[in-house]
Amino acid sequence: MMFEPQALYAVIQYDGAGGQDVRQVVAPFPDRGAAATFAVDNEMRHFTVRPMVLAAPPVPPVIPSPRRPT
Repeated sequence: MMFEPQALYAVIQYDGAGGQDVRQVVAPFPDRGAAATFAVDNEMRHFTVRPMVLAAPPVPPVIPSPRRPT
């Protein structure tokens, strides 16, 4: 049995097969099996299970502040 580092997993559901548009992300799960079981039990289609680190950007997006009129 190979050692797998302690990580949390997410189910990423896409709009369609082979699509790039993410419909929803459901997390956290303690292992891949729990995440996959959740997706199947909830009749999710077009999904993948990935570590949470890959499911979301590492830092929040930067939103520029509104410009003041000069």
